[in-house]
Amino acid sequence: MFNPRYDPAWIGGVLRARPAPPGPVRPGTQIAHALRLFGRRMDDVREVVEHVPNRRIEMIAHAFDLRIRYELEGIPEGTIARISARGRPNRHRRIVLHALNLLLRRAVSRDLGRLKLLVESGVWRRLSV
Repeated sequence: MFNPRYDPAWIGGVLRARPAPPGPVRPGTQIAHALRLFGRRMDDVREVVEHVPNRRIEMIAHAFDLRIRYELEGIPEGTIARISARGRPNRHRRIVLHALNLLLRRAVSRDLGRLKLLVESGVWRRLSV
């Protein structure tokens, strides 16, 4: 969840993710994403602004003017994974804000479902080798 190398495996629409500089993710790392959204290809750069290894990462998605936060919380039954996105829509984006919010919630739910399947099936271990 915190290694951009795996983003295409679990985040819908991500075709490629390349961190710069290479190496461990840390504040200041910029991750270039190639995306497919609504049938169109686009690029985004996400800048890491906070990183607690294996626990939390927060990024700014510059193309969307969003702050995205991934967080894991250990509980006795396993792990809770959370993804949140916050942004300030401009006047034109407000018109479709409610529809976009619903689409984003569904997409995040699907992404977390894919992540869960990858981890629980053991595929994740094979990807990390």
